[in-house]
Amino acid sequence: MYAIAIVFVLYHQMLSCSNQLIFVLLFPISYDTKSMEWTTVQHLDLRHVGRSSKPFQHHAAAFRPSQALVAVAAGTYVTEFDAYTGSKISSINIGAPVVRMSYSLTSGHAVIAILEDCTIRSCDFDTEQTWVLHSPEKKMERITVDTVVYLALTPLQPVVFFGFHRRMSVTVVGTVEGGRAPTKIKADMKKPIVNLACHPRLAVLYVAYSDGLIRAYNIHTYAVLYTLQLDNTIKLIGAGAFAFHPTLEWTFVGDRRGTLLAWDVSTERPIMIGITQVSYQPIISVAWLPMLRILVTLSKDGTLHVWKTRVVVNSNRPGMQANFLSLQQLNKLISHAFYPSKAVKLFIPYQELEV
Repeated sequence: MYAIAIVFVLYHQMLSCSNQLIFVLLFPISYDTKSMEWTTVQHLDLRHVGRSSKPFQHHAAAFRPSQALVAVAAGTYVTEFDAYTGSKISSINIGAPVVRMSYSLTSGHAVIAILEDCTIRSCDFDTEQTWVLHSPEKKMERITVDTVVYLALTPLQPVVFFGFHRRMSVTVVGTVEGGRAPTKIKADMKKPIVNLACHPRLAVLYVAYSDGLIRAYNIHTYAVLYTLQLDNTIKLIGAGAFAFHPTLEWTFVGDRRGTLLAWDVSTERPIMIGITQVSYQPIISVAWLPMLRILVTLSKDGTLHVWKTRVVVNSNRPGMQANFLSLQQLNKLISHAFYPSKAVKLFIPYQELEV
């Protein structure tokens, strides 16, 4: 049987087991999405990270794309676990609490993280060393684990794009020691930036703005490739999450107003192929699960929705945009007595695992 592993990082204020990270597996009993069941399979124990008697609260997590490994940030430590067994593999003191992190897509066995001291650091689990990739201009500048910051990595270059919520610029820096020097990219739009994402296969950086407009830039030249924008009859307030189809050139966007959109970006002028109102809660995570061919969205209130896409066979009769995304019923996810849905903070899908 196959399963898709999904991590939920829960708000510690709402849980008694605040020093544990909880794994949830989605088991497809059949290829009918109505038959899915969910079960908790791992509790990652963070009570003794760094040999401290004081339990740390986890505040960031990331999966390694090519292996069943998960990195968890707790306190000033980044700890790597085996996702199958829950066993701790290594733990590194990175110097300050992590605000956001992601596994490098080009630089071997390392995570790229932005810390509370506003530095961008690489944490290499093979050598158990860390490198400072970027330091802030103002040495006294600090952020917290609740600060909204965006990281976007591409497998096509050893760089990371990052920016802060509602700022007007994006910074790019190399992800290896001695790599590309930090460069600030001033966007051509004089609007607050509310999200960043890199396409997993194409040389495209998506920059989302506060009015719902999304610009696609070439990651090498920063030239504008195209714009994802609706007419003025549909009100959007900025992308909260992106997802990409693994083979088709479909880009899914979850808006902070609760609207889910699907774009076909295979042509010079992208076409919106689907739109639906999920709820009026901001969408904070979107993921395509390739084995089941479904789309999963997570809203800010902790509500999960599962969507099927309607494939149009006859190209002469294109389907209605409103019918492209079909809501699927799902069995009850987790017991609210132990894991309140409102406590869900982060949703991270992983590739297929055999269970």
